[in-house]
Parts: sequence; C-alpha cells; structure tokens
Amino acid sequence: MTALLAGVGTRIAERWLQTVVLAGLLWVATLVVAVRLGHAHPFDTVRLTDWLDRIAAHRTGHSSAAILLVTAAALLAAGAVGLVADALGGLFQWLWGADGAGLPGSLLLRWRRNRWRRLRERDRRAVARAAARAGPGGWLVRARGHRAVRRRRAPEPQRPTRIGECFASVAVRLHARYRLDLEPAWPRLWALLPEPLRLDLAGARTAYDAAARLAGWGLLYAAVALLWWPAALVAAGVLALSVARARAAAAVLAALVEAAVDLHLTALGERLGVEAGEIGRLGSAIGHRLEPPNASP
Repeated sequence: MTALLAGVGTRIAERWLQTVVLAGLLWVATLVVAVRLGHAHPFDTVRLTDWLDRIAAHRTGHSSAAILLVTAAALLAAGAVGLVADALGGLFQWLWGADGAGLPGSLLLRWRRNRWRRLRERDRRAVARAAARAGPGGWLVRARGHRAVRRRRAPEPQRPTRIGECFASVAVRLHARYRLDLEPAWPRLWALLPEPLRLDLAGARTAYDAAARLAGWGLLYAAVALLWWPAALVAAGVLALSVARARAAAAVLAALVEAAVDLHLTALGERLGVEAGEIGRLGSAIGHRLEPPNASP
C-alpha cells in the first residue's frame, strides 16, 4: 500500500508540474517582460538585458537566500496562476455547454441562428446559380453549389456553441432512439462499462479538460496584453488552439458516450430488472425504475 500511495503521489506531482507549474512559470516570465518593456518598447531586448545585468551585478543577486526566496516566490506565483487557469477553464466549460437560457448564451444563440439563416439563404442562391449554369465553364459554380447542398443539411442551431450542440445532439439522438434520459442513467451505466471503454472515455474527458484549461491560459495572456501588446497575439493563438482542441475532444467524447449507451444499455436494463421489450421503450422503462419513490404525506 505504501508503494502504491508513493506511485500515485509521484504521478500527481508530475502532472501538476507539467500542466500547471511550467505553464505558470512561462506566464510569470511573460508578465515580468511585459512590466519591464511595456507598450512603448515592446521588443527592446537591450532594455531587458540591461535590467537583468543590473540585478546580477547587485550584491543581492549573489545571495543564496535571495535566490532561494525569488525561486520559491516564482513557484508559488506559478502555482497560484495555474489554479486561476483551472478555474477559468471551468468557466469556459460552462460557457461551451450552456443551453442558451441566460443572457450571454441567448445572445450567442441568436447570433448563431441569424448566421445560419444568412448562410442558408446564400447557399440557396448558390444552388440556383449552379442549376442555371451549364457547360464546362460552370464547374466552379457547380462545385460551390454541391458544397452548399451539403451545408444546407445541417439543422438550425439549438445551443450557443458548436461544442454544446455536439453534446446536446447526442442526448437528443439517445432520447429519440431509446426514450432515455441520459443524466440519471449515466452513473449506473458507467459502473457496467468495460475497462477499455472507461479508459477511452477518461482520456477524452482529460483532453477536453486540458483544452478548457488552455483557454483559461489564453484569457490570462489577454490580461497581460493590457501591459504589453504582443501578448495579445499569444492570447489569440492560444484561444484559437484551445477551441479547436475542445471541439475535437468533445466530438470524440460524445461519440464514445453514444457508443457506450448503444452497446451496454440492454445490460443496464437487465441489471435493474427491466424486462426486455421494444428497444425504443427501454430507456423510458429504465427511467421509471430510476425515479425516486413518492414521498409519503
């Protein structure tokens, strides 16, 4: 047991060092550069090296105690900033999965629907032009028309973000297929999943969490841009990368959840004592079994 706990503690420390402390130290270093250079001298490396030389020449720079204190302060600051990035990552996950009931989500959902209608109208005109254009010279218009037909098959957005749309579409398909309410059934279903599928789901969720944390770092770099404008370029790149990774991870996670339900919902029904019947009613039968008993008056 001691060896097991030591191994777990080592893995946790390594993960904390890789995902939080190193990224936090990079952010702290960027903040120091931002404070020293500012907007007026964004790329003046001589100004920065002169400042470092003055610190090295000072007698405090040769003190072991001072170096130790600065190192400890930098590590503590990196850890604290890492916790802030984690919290901001949770905020991004909430935003990505919002249902559009609140004010920010409703505005974003309205924008997505208006954009979808504009693209749909543009695609309709492209299809009309492709149908009217014949002959070898119209191959480009016809190709655009074919792409427009494919885009028109996408339904109207129901969530403020594409990530939320991805998760919500899985719940809608499972409800249409099995009459299943996924939220109360998932903890019971998880207990029946085989270990390889659990590992795949955990890996997809870890990738999604990491993408959200990366978005949190992007927001922190955007804050540094208030002092040093080149940090805005870093923030834009980090945020774009985080959204791309989050969409990919969400697609994999949603597909794995749907596969888990398809493959193991019958087993869950058997374990709960639900009689096998029509597959389209299996989820509703499981839902009735999971409902808490009515409280006595």
